[in-house]
Amino acid sequence: MRTPRMAVLPIVIAIALGASGCAAAGGSADDPIVLGSSLPLTGPLEAFGTSLQAGYELAITEVNDAGGLKVDGAERPVELVVQDNASTGDKASQQARDLVLDKGAVALLGPATPPLSIPVSVVAEQLKVPTIMTITPLQAWKGGAEDGWNWSYDVFFDEKQMTDTQFQAADLVETNKKLALFTDQEEDGIVMGGLWADKAASFGYDVVAHEEFPVGNTNFSSQVAEAKASGAEVVVAQVIPPDGIALLREMKAQAYVPKVLFIEKGGNTGGYPEISDGLADGVLAANWFAEGMGLDREAEFIDEFSSTTGGVDSDLGTIVYGYTIAKVLLEAIANAGTLDAQSISDAIAATDGEYPAGHVTFDGDHAAALPAVQTQWVGSDQVLVLDADGNPAAPIDSPMPGLR
Repeated sequence: MRTPRMAVLPIVIAIALGASGCAAAGGSADDPIVLGSSLPLTGPLEAFGTSLQAGYELAITEVNDAGGLKVDGAERPVELVVQDNASTGDKASQQARDLVLDKGAVALLGPATPPLSIPVSVVAEQLKVPTIMTITPLQAWKGGAEDGWNWSYDVFFDEKQMTDTQFQAADLVETNKKLALFTDQEEDGIVMGGLWADKAASFGYDVVAHEEFPVGNTNFSSQVAEAKASGAEVVVAQVIPPDGIALLREMKAQAYVPKVLFIEKGGNTGGYPEISDGLADGVLAANWFAEGMGLDREAEFIDEFSSTTGGVDSDLGTIVYGYTIAKVLLEAIANAGTLDAQSISDAIAATDGEYPAGHVTFDGDHAAALPAVQTQWVGSDQVLVLDADGNPAAPIDSPMPGLR
Protein backbone atom coordinates (compact mmCIF):
# COMPACT_ATOMS: atom_id res chain seq x y z
CA MET A 1 0.00 0.00 0.00
CA ARG A 2 1.06 3.59 -0.59
CA THR A 3 2.40 5.89 2.07
CA PRO A 4 -0.70 7.78 3.29
CA ARG A 5 -0.75 11.30 1.96
CA MET A 6 -2.48 12.48 5.13
CA ALA A 7 0.84 12.18 6.94
CA VAL A 8 1.91 15.55 5.53
CA LEU A 9 -1.02 17.45 7.00
CA PRO A 10 -0.11 19.93 9.73
CA ILE A 11 -1.31 18.69 13.09
CA VAL A 12 -2.98 21.60 14.76
CA ILE A 13 -4.50 19.85 17.74
CA ALA A 14 -3.03 17.50 20.32
CA ILE A 15 -3.62 13.85 19.59
CA ALA A 16 -2.61 11.58 22.42
CA LEU A 17 -1.38 8.22 21.23
CA GLY A 18 -0.62 6.79 24.62
CA ALA A 19 -1.30 9.35 27.33
CA SER A 20 -3.02 8.24 30.49
CA GLY A 21 -6.72 8.98 30.53
CA CYS A 22 -9.08 10.35 33.12
CA ALA A 23 -10.13 8.08 35.93
CA ALA A 24 -13.76 8.73 35.03
CA ALA A 25 -15.20 9.65 31.66
CA GLY A 26 -15.44 13.42 31.31
CA GLY A 27 -12.95 14.35 34.03
CA SER A 28 -13.16 17.62 35.93
CA ALA A 29 -14.16 21.04 34.62
CA ASP A 30 -10.47 21.84 34.03
CA ASP A 31 -9.88 18.80 31.86
CA PRO A 32 -10.42 18.60 28.10
CA ILE A 33 -13.39 16.68 26.77
CA VAL A 34 -11.88 13.49 25.41
CA LEU A 35 -13.13 11.86 22.22
CA GLY A 36 -11.64 8.56 21.10
CA SER A 37 -11.11 6.92 17.74
CA SER A 38 -9.63 3.58 16.69
CA LEU A 39 -8.57 4.07 13.07
CA PRO A 40 -6.90 1.95 10.37
CA LEU A 41 -3.78 4.08 10.05
CA THR A 42 -1.81 1.12 8.69
CA GLY A 43 -2.79 -2.01 6.78
CA PRO A 44 -4.97 -2.35 3.66
CA LEU A 45 -7.53 0.23 4.85
CA GLU A 46 -5.05 2.94 5.84
CA ALA A 47 -6.29 5.42 3.23
CA PHE A 48 -9.67 5.48 4.98
CA GLY A 49 -8.13 5.92 8.42
CA THR A 50 -5.72 8.72 7.61
CA SER A 51 -8.42 10.61 5.75
CA LEU A 52 -10.95 10.23 8.56
CA GLN A 53 -8.35 11.47 11.01
CA ALA A 54 -7.81 14.61 8.94
CA GLY A 55 -11.56 15.29 8.90
CA TYR A 56 -11.91 14.72 12.64
CA GLU A 57 -8.98 17.02 13.36
CA LEU A 58 -10.39 19.83 11.23
CA ALA A 59 -13.76 19.81 13.00
CA ILE A 60 -12.17 19.71 16.46
CA THR A 61 -9.72 22.47 15.56
CA GLU A 62 -12.61 24.72 14.55
CA VAL A 63 -14.38 24.08 17.85
CA ASN A 64 -11.25 24.69 19.91
CA ASP A 65 -10.44 27.87 17.98
CA ALA A 66 -13.93 29.11 18.89
CA GLY A 67 -13.33 28.49 22.60
CA GLY A 68 -14.27 24.84 23.01
CA LEU A 69 -17.58 23.31 24.11
CA LYS A 70 -19.73 24.56 26.96
CA VAL A 71 -20.81 21.72 29.23
CA ASP A 72 -22.20 22.06 32.73
CA GLY A 73 -21.65 25.79 32.50
CA ALA A 74 -17.93 25.68 31.67
CA GLU A 75 -16.09 26.09 28.37
CA ARG A 76 -13.75 23.16 27.79
CA PRO A 77 -11.41 22.26 24.94
CA VAL A 78 -11.81 19.01 23.04
CA GLU A 79 -9.02 16.45 22.74
CA LEU A 80 -8.97 13.62 20.21
CA VAL A 81 -7.21 10.40 21.25
CA VAL A 82 -6.38 8.22 18.25
CA GLN A 83 -5.09 4.65 18.17
CA ASP A 84 -4.07 2.58 15.13
CA ASN A 85 -6.00 -0.68 14.77
CA ALA A 86 -3.86 -1.76 11.78
CA SER A 87 -7.05 -2.57 9.81
CA THR A 88 -8.01 -5.44 12.14
CA GLY A 89 -11.38 -5.86 13.86
CA ASP A 90 -10.04 -7.49 17.03
CA LYS A 91 -7.66 -4.62 17.66
CA ALA A 92 -10.40 -2.05 16.89
CA SER A 93 -12.62 -3.69 19.50
CA GLN A 94 -9.94 -3.69 22.19
CA GLN A 95 -8.90 -0.13 21.43
CA ALA A 96 -12.48 1.12 21.61
CA ARG A 97 -12.74 -0.41 25.08
CA ASP A 98 -9.41 1.08 26.15
CA LEU A 99 -10.31 4.52 24.82
CA VAL A 100 -13.39 4.62 27.04
CA LEU A 101 -12.17 2.81 30.16
CA ASP A 102 -8.53 3.94 30.23
CA LYS A 103 -8.39 7.20 28.26
CA GLY A 104 -11.67 8.66 29.51
CA ALA A 105 -13.37 9.12 26.13
CA VAL A 106 -16.97 10.31 26.54
CA ALA A 107 -17.81 9.36 22.94
CA LEU A 108 -16.22 7.58 20.00
CA LEU A 109 -15.69 8.49 16.36
CA GLY A 110 -15.68 5.33 14.30
CA PRO A 111 -13.19 3.62 12.03
CA ALA A 112 -14.35 2.58 8.52
CA THR A 113 -15.96 -0.42 6.82
CA PRO A 114 -18.16 -3.01 8.57
CA PRO A 115 -15.34 -5.37 9.66
CA LEU A 116 -13.97 -2.56 11.84
CA SER A 117 -17.08 -0.52 12.60
CA ILE A 118 -19.21 -3.43 13.80
CA PRO A 119 -16.74 -4.50 16.53
CA VAL A 120 -16.50 -0.88 17.72
CA SER A 121 -20.30 -0.62 17.73
CA VAL A 122 -20.52 -3.79 19.83
CA VAL A 123 -18.21 -2.21 22.42
CA ALA A 124 -20.31 0.96 22.36
CA GLU A 125 -23.37 -1.10 23.19
CA GLN A 126 -21.62 -2.92 26.01
CA LEU A 127 -20.21 0.25 27.57
CA LYS A 128 -23.19 2.46 26.68
CA VAL A 129 -21.07 5.15 25.06
CA PRO A 130 -22.29 7.35 22.15
CA THR A 131 -20.51 6.39 18.93
CA ILE A 132 -20.86 7.73 15.41
CA MET A 133 -19.20 6.40 12.28
CA THR A 134 -19.06 6.69 8.52
CA ILE A 135 -17.53 5.01 5.43
CA THR A 136 -19.56 2.01 6.58
CA PRO A 137 -22.40 0.85 4.28
CA LEU A 138 -25.64 0.93 6.24
CA GLN A 139 -27.16 -2.47 5.55
CA ALA A 140 -23.99 -4.39 6.40
CA TRP A 141 -23.63 -2.33 9.59
CA LYS A 142 -27.25 -2.93 10.58
CA GLY A 143 -26.69 -6.64 10.08
CA GLY A 144 -24.19 -6.59 12.94
CA ALA A 145 -26.92 -6.17 15.54
CA GLU A 146 -29.94 -8.46 15.41
CA ASP A 147 -32.00 -6.17 17.66
CA GLY A 148 -30.57 -2.90 16.32
CA TRP A 149 -28.02 -0.46 17.71
CA ASN A 150 -28.86 1.69 20.72
CA TRP A 151 -25.65 3.70 21.15
CA SER A 152 -24.10 3.68 17.69
CA TYR A 153 -24.96 5.81 14.64
CA ASP A 154 -23.87 5.55 11.01
CA VAL A 155 -23.77 8.20 8.28
CA PHE A 156 -23.14 6.73 4.81
CA PHE A 157 -24.84 5.33 1.74
CA ASP A 158 -27.42 2.56 1.78
CA GLU A 159 -26.41 -0.44 -0.34
CA LYS A 160 -30.01 -0.75 -1.57
CA GLN A 161 -29.53 2.54 -3.43
CA MET A 162 -25.81 2.15 -4.09
CA THR A 163 -26.22 -1.21 -5.88
CA ASP A 164 -28.51 0.44 -8.42
CA THR A 165 -25.72 2.75 -9.56
CA GLN A 166 -23.60 0.05 -11.20
CA PHE A 167 -26.48 -0.96 -13.47
CA GLN A 168 -27.43 2.66 -14.15
CA ALA A 169 -23.85 3.54 -15.09
CA ALA A 170 -23.39 0.38 -17.17
CA ASP A 171 -26.51 1.37 -19.11
CA LEU A 172 -24.59 4.40 -20.35
CA VAL A 173 -22.30 2.07 -22.34
CA GLU A 174 -23.39 -0.37 -25.05
CA THR A 175 -22.74 -3.90 -23.74
CA ASN A 176 -24.14 -7.42 -24.11
CA LYS A 177 -25.54 -7.04 -20.56
CA LYS A 178 -23.72 -10.15 -19.39
CA LEU A 179 -22.49 -9.56 -15.84
CA ALA A 180 -19.67 -11.17 -13.86
CA LEU A 181 -19.53 -10.59 -10.09
CA PHE A 182 -16.40 -10.82 -7.93
CA THR A 183 -17.31 -10.53 -4.24
CA ASP A 184 -15.30 -11.28 -1.11
CA GLN A 185 -16.77 -12.88 1.98
CA GLU A 186 -16.67 -9.87 4.30
CA GLU A 187 -19.95 -8.22 5.28
CA ASP A 188 -19.79 -5.74 2.37
CA GLY A 189 -19.22 -8.44 -0.22
CA ILE A 190 -21.98 -10.66 1.10
CA VAL A 191 -24.59 -7.89 1.24
CA MET A 192 -23.68 -6.19 -2.04
CA GLY A 193 -23.14 -9.45 -3.91
CA GLY A 194 -26.59 -10.61 -2.93
CA LEU A 195 -28.19 -7.33 -3.96
CA TRP A 196 -26.47 -7.26 -7.37
CA ALA A 197 -27.48 -10.85 -8.05
CA ASP A 198 -31.08 -10.18 -7.03
CA LYS A 199 -31.38 -6.93 -9.00
CA ALA A 200 -29.65 -7.90 -12.22
CA ALA A 201 -32.68 -9.28 -14.08
CA SER A 202 -34.82 -6.24 -13.24
CA PHE A 203 -32.21 -4.03 -14.92
CA GLY A 204 -31.99 -6.37 -17.90
CA TYR A 205 -28.66 -7.98 -16.98
CA ASP A 206 -27.76 -11.69 -16.86
CA VAL A 207 -25.35 -12.85 -14.13
CA VAL A 208 -23.18 -15.33 -16.04
CA ALA A 209 -20.50 -15.73 -13.36
CA HIS A 210 -20.37 -15.05 -9.63
CA GLU A 211 -16.91 -15.57 -8.15
CA GLU A 212 -16.72 -15.61 -4.34
CA PHE A 213 -13.49 -15.77 -2.33
CA PRO A 214 -11.98 -14.94 1.07
CA VAL A 215 -10.48 -11.54 1.85
CA GLY A 216 -6.79 -11.46 1.03
CA ASN A 217 -7.09 -13.52 -2.13
CA THR A 218 -4.10 -12.93 -4.40
CA ASN A 219 -4.68 -15.53 -7.11
CA PHE A 220 -7.62 -14.82 -9.40
CA SER A 221 -6.48 -16.95 -12.34
CA SER A 222 -9.36 -19.43 -12.32
CA GLN A 223 -12.03 -16.82 -11.51
CA VAL A 224 -10.88 -14.48 -14.29
CA ALA A 225 -10.72 -17.38 -16.74
CA GLU A 226 -14.32 -18.31 -15.91
CA ALA A 227 -15.54 -14.73 -16.22
CA LYS A 228 -13.75 -14.26 -19.53
CA ALA A 229 -15.14 -17.55 -20.89
CA SER A 230 -18.65 -16.45 -19.89
CA GLY A 231 -18.41 -13.51 -22.27
CA ALA A 232 -19.30 -10.95 -19.57
CA GLU A 233 -18.74 -7.39 -20.78
CA VAL A 234 -19.70 -5.92 -17.40
CA VAL A 235 -17.69 -6.77 -14.27
CA VAL A 236 -18.58 -5.67 -10.75
CA ALA A 237 -16.18 -6.43 -7.89
CA GLN A 238 -16.34 -5.81 -4.14
CA VAL A 239 -12.81 -6.23 -2.74
CA ILE A 240 -10.26 -4.58 -0.48
CA PRO A 241 -7.62 -2.44 -2.29
CA PRO A 242 -4.79 -5.02 -2.60
CA ASP A 243 -7.19 -7.73 -3.79
CA GLY A 244 -8.51 -5.34 -6.41
CA ILE A 245 -5.00 -4.78 -7.74
CA ALA A 246 -4.41 -8.54 -7.85
CA LEU A 247 -7.64 -8.88 -9.84
CA LEU A 248 -6.55 -6.17 -12.28
CA ARG A 249 -3.17 -7.82 -12.81
CA GLU A 250 -4.80 -11.16 -13.61
CA MET A 251 -7.26 -9.55 -16.01
CA LYS A 252 -4.36 -7.86 -17.78
CA ALA A 253 -2.42 -11.14 -17.91
CA GLN A 254 -5.38 -12.92 -19.50
CA ALA A 255 -6.19 -10.00 -21.83
CA TYR A 256 -9.68 -9.78 -20.36
CA VAL A 257 -11.00 -6.29 -21.10
CA PRO A 258 -14.69 -5.85 -20.18
CA LYS A 259 -16.57 -2.82 -21.47
CA VAL A 260 -17.01 -1.51 -17.92
CA LEU A 261 -15.33 -2.55 -14.67
CA PHE A 262 -16.49 -1.50 -11.21
CA ILE A 263 -14.18 -2.09 -8.24
CA GLU A 264 -16.09 -1.19 -5.11
CA LYS A 265 -14.26 -0.44 -1.82
CA GLY A 266 -10.85 -1.16 -3.40
CA GLY A 267 -11.42 1.43 -6.12
CA ASN A 268 -12.07 4.06 -3.47
CA THR A 269 -8.40 4.33 -2.58
CA GLY A 270 -6.64 7.59 -3.36
CA GLY A 271 -4.12 7.30 -6.17
CA TYR A 272 -5.48 3.90 -7.20
CA PRO A 273 -4.27 4.16 -10.83
CA GLU A 274 -0.82 5.13 -9.56
CA ILE A 275 -0.43 2.32 -7.02
CA SER A 276 -1.76 -0.22 -9.56
CA ASP A 277 0.86 0.85 -12.13
CA GLY A 278 -1.85 2.35 -14.31
CA LEU A 279 -4.09 -0.71 -14.43
CA ALA A 280 -6.89 1.06 -12.54
CA ASP A 281 -7.09 3.93 -15.02
CA GLY A 282 -10.76 3.97 -16.03
CA VAL A 283 -12.02 1.86 -13.11
CA LEU A 284 -15.52 2.85 -11.99
CA ALA A 285 -16.53 3.00 -8.32
CA ALA A 286 -19.56 4.13 -6.39
CA ASN A 287 -18.59 7.21 -4.47
CA TRP A 288 -19.75 9.56 -1.73
CA PHE A 289 -18.01 12.70 -3.00
CA ALA A 290 -17.12 14.15 -6.38
CA GLU A 291 -16.74 17.57 -7.92
CA GLY A 292 -20.09 18.68 -9.30
CA MET A 293 -22.33 17.15 -6.63
CA GLY A 294 -23.16 20.63 -5.32
CA LEU A 295 -22.49 19.80 -1.67
CA ASP A 296 -22.08 22.45 1.01
CA ARG A 297 -18.47 23.76 1.06
CA GLU A 298 -17.56 21.43 -1.83
CA ALA A 299 -15.21 23.90 -3.51
CA GLU A 300 -13.67 24.86 -0.18
CA PHE A 301 -12.74 21.27 0.66
CA ILE A 302 -11.41 20.66 -2.86
CA ASP A 303 -9.24 23.77 -2.68
CA GLU A 304 -7.92 22.91 0.77
CA PHE A 305 -7.29 19.17 0.45
CA SER A 306 -7.01 18.06 -3.20
CA SER A 307 -3.28 18.78 -3.34
CA THR A 308 -2.78 16.72 -0.18
CA THR A 309 -4.88 13.76 -1.33
CA GLY A 310 -3.37 13.88 -4.81
CA GLY A 311 -6.63 14.71 -6.59
CA VAL A 312 -10.39 14.92 -6.20
CA ASP A 313 -11.02 11.39 -5.02
CA SER A 314 -12.51 9.23 -2.29
CA ASP A 315 -9.75 10.18 0.15
CA LEU A 316 -10.94 13.76 -0.11
CA GLY A 317 -14.53 12.58 0.27
CA THR A 318 -13.59 10.62 3.37
CA ILE A 319 -12.15 13.79 4.88
CA VAL A 320 -15.50 15.47 4.18
CA TYR A 321 -17.44 12.64 5.80
CA GLY A 322 -15.07 12.49 8.77
CA TYR A 323 -15.49 16.22 9.27
CA THR A 324 -19.26 15.85 9.02
CA ILE A 325 -19.68 13.15 11.66
CA ALA A 326 -17.27 14.93 13.99
CA LYS A 327 -19.39 18.08 13.61
CA VAL A 328 -22.55 16.09 14.33
CA LEU A 329 -21.00 14.71 17.52
CA LEU A 330 -19.58 18.05 18.67
CA GLU A 331 -22.88 19.80 18.07
CA ALA A 332 -24.70 17.04 19.93
CA ILE A 333 -22.45 17.52 22.98
CA ALA A 334 -22.99 21.28 22.80
CA ASN A 335 -26.75 20.85 22.48
CA ALA A 336 -26.83 18.39 25.36
CA GLY A 337 -24.83 20.79 27.50
CA THR A 338 -23.59 17.84 29.52
CA LEU A 339 -21.34 14.82 29.18
CA ASP A 340 -24.11 12.48 30.24
CA ALA A 341 -24.02 9.62 27.71
CA GLN A 342 -27.77 9.29 27.25
CA SER A 343 -28.18 13.03 26.74
CA ILE A 344 -25.45 13.05 24.07
CA SER A 345 -26.99 10.04 22.33
CA ASP A 346 -30.41 11.67 22.33
CA ALA A 347 -28.91 14.83 20.83
CA ILE A 348 -27.23 12.82 18.05
CA ALA A 349 -30.55 11.13 17.27
CA ALA A 350 -32.19 14.57 16.97
CA THR A 351 -29.71 15.77 14.31
CA ASP A 352 -31.40 17.34 11.30
CA GLY A 353 -29.24 19.66 9.25
CA GLU A 354 -27.00 20.38 6.27
CA TYR A 355 -23.35 19.37 6.45
CA PRO A 356 -20.55 19.13 3.85
CA ALA A 357 -21.44 15.45 3.29
CA GLY A 358 -25.13 16.27 2.76
CA HIS A 359 -28.33 16.46 4.80
CA VAL A 360 -27.97 14.35 7.93
CA THR A 361 -30.99 13.00 9.77
CA PHE A 362 -31.21 9.62 11.48
CA ASP A 363 -33.96 7.05 11.12
CA GLY A 364 -35.16 4.73 13.86
CA ASP A 365 -32.25 2.39 13.15
CA HIS A 366 -29.71 5.17 13.85
CA ALA A 367 -28.80 5.28 10.15
CA ALA A 368 -28.47 8.46 8.08
CA ALA A 369 -28.55 7.53 4.39
CA LEU A 370 -26.75 9.77 1.91
CA PRO A 371 -26.87 9.02 -1.83
CA ALA A 372 -24.07 7.22 -3.67
CA VAL A 373 -22.95 8.41 -7.10
CA GLN A 374 -20.72 6.76 -9.71
CA THR A 375 -17.25 7.99 -10.59
CA GLN A 376 -14.51 6.90 -12.99
CA TRP A 377 -10.77 7.17 -12.42
CA VAL A 378 -9.33 9.66 -14.91
CA GLY A 379 -5.70 10.34 -14.07
CA SER A 380 -5.55 11.37 -10.41
CA ASP A 381 -9.25 12.28 -10.13
CA GLN A 382 -12.47 10.33 -9.73
CA VAL A 383 -14.77 12.06 -12.20
CA LEU A 384 -18.53 12.11 -11.67
CA VAL A 385 -20.24 10.04 -14.40
CA LEU A 386 -23.63 9.39 -12.73
CA ASP A 387 -25.22 11.86 -10.32
CA ALA A 388 -27.29 11.21 -7.20
CA ASP A 389 -30.50 11.16 -9.27
CA GLY A 390 -29.15 8.52 -11.64
CA ASN A 391 -28.51 10.97 -14.47
CA PRO A 392 -25.36 10.93 -16.65
CA ALA A 393 -22.82 13.57 -15.67
CA ALA A 394 -19.84 12.84 -17.96
CA PRO A 395 -19.09 10.25 -20.69
CA ILE A 396 -17.61 6.91 -19.56
CA ASP A 397 -14.30 5.99 -21.18
CA SER A 398 -14.89 2.43 -22.42
CA PRO A 399 -13.23 -0.01 -22.57
CA MET A 400 -11.19 1.19 -19.60
CA PRO A 401 -7.74 2.50 -20.60
CA GLY A 402 -5.84 0.61 -17.91
CA LEU A 403 -6.60 -2.82 -19.40
CA ARG A 404 -6.86 -2.18 -23.13
